[in-house]
Amino acid sequence: MKKKDQNKPTQCIEDLISQAPVAISFLRGFELIIESANQHILELWGRQENIIGKPLNLALPGPGNKTYVKLISEAYKNGHIYYGYETKILLNRNGYDNLFYFDFVYKPVTDTLNTVIGVLVVATEVTKQVVARQLLEDAEERLRLAIQATGIGSWDFDMVTNDIIASSELSEILGLDPEEKATSAQLQELIHPDDRDMVEKAFERAIQTGVYFHEARIVWADGSIHWIKTSGKVIYDEQHKPLRMLGTINDITEHKQDEIMKNDFIAMASHELKTPLTSLKAYTQLLAAKAKKAGDEFFINALEKSEKQINKMTRLIYGFLDLSKIEAGKMQLNSQLFDVSALITEVVADNIAIAPGHNLFFTGHPPIHIVADREKIAQVLGNLISNAVKYSAKGSTITVAANVYGQTLSVSVKDQGIGLKLKDQQNIFQRFYRVENESTHRLSGFGIGLYLSAEIIKLHQGKIGVESEEGKGSEFFFLLPLPAHQ
Repeated sequence: MKKKDQNKPTQCIEDLISQAPVAISFLRGFELIIESANQHILELWGRQENIIGKPLNLALPGPGNKTYVKLISEAYKNGHIYYGYETKILLNRNGYDNLFYFDFVYKPVTDTLNTVIGVLVVATEVTKQVVARQLLEDAEERLRLAIQATGIGSWDFDMVTNDIIASSELSEILGLDPEEKATSAQLQELIHPDDRDMVEKAFERAIQTGVYFHEARIVWADGSIHWIKTSGKVIYDEQHKPLRMLGTINDITEHKQDEIMKNDFIAMASHELKTPLTSLKAYTQLLAAKAKKAGDEFFINALEKSEKQINKMTRLIYGFLDLSKIEAGKMQLNSQLFDVSALITEVVADNIAIAPGHNLFFTGHPPIHIVADREKIAQVLGNLISNAVKYSAKGSTITVAANVYGQTLSVSVKDQGIGLKLKDQQNIFQRFYRVENESTHRLSGFGIGLYLSAEIIKLHQGKIGVESEEGKGSEFFFLLPLPAHQ
């Protein structure tokens, strides 16, 4: 009975070794006799159960196993644990020889007197992890080479420690030594003084939205000015605390110089067109007055249509002039205190004449006084009404409304037109963006009216937006802060 009880723990250990999901063997004594070995480790060794009871060096002969046996022998002699990581082993599985990877542990086993009596060998297959890491490393290398080929600089910013890892391409774009490690403070110092506030606001927005984007100037050590475009994405923890920001930087000096030259040309051409167009409009009005006196309905009608086209051209030219001012950062606001309800009434009345086929009206509101550029706000309102007329059918209703919410003015223009897809809603205020579908391809325009409106509202520290559903109309709106005393 006692003998049976004494053998029970030994049998349990044997069962544990044989059923273990990893490869295990126990080697006893100086000769490393294979006392136990489960099926997993026999497969690794490429042997059968008949090796149990034999010394390891006899069970695994050959030069390929010599180093392996030596390390286990050293573990027995020194009493030190040895670790093997991602060891390559060629195994035949399912009739095919393939390369597999294993982590090994050679653990000396001691008795109650702390004397080494053998070595426990444990092996865990890590083939999947190694292959996954290799694939990831290959993908990262391909990405690195692709980024290198485009000349784009990449960076990884630790938002907890303020450490930054920058690629050599990024250092070159910023005029830094690629061999030296750049710091976040050093990169911030490179930003042009006039652009630092804008970059700081872009960073603050990124913390909230997760998306970092801006175009800014940097100043190299030699004093030269360069343009860069920065894009990034914020990574958060489970509590939505920002941890890292990953991104890229493009050198757009050349692109910005082209834009500056183009804007200069547009400004010059538009300015030169103003004078002859003003004269043409004066002559047209003079001829229209004479035609009315003569009662010539044909000439009256023709000249009225001509004047409408002249007005359209005038608005377009002034739009291009405003565009060039905005791009150059030279648009100025002439702010004053005025009643925005009265302004809306005037603009609606002016637009009724150019939209005779639409039901255009202002819902009305008591006086709302605001400090802003009256002419520019009228321009924004005119653009929104013109846009509503263009994209809604004749006979439909266009409603202009003004409301006050706390210290914020809301002005909206609602139509019953074609509506906007979500993609168009996200891009509608971009420069030169036009909605393209079967119902709009015949409509004229350069796509600058809404862009100018957005920039004007932005200059007023306001917000512009649209709510729309395709086929069910759109409601464009802008919000402006009211004077504190209102």
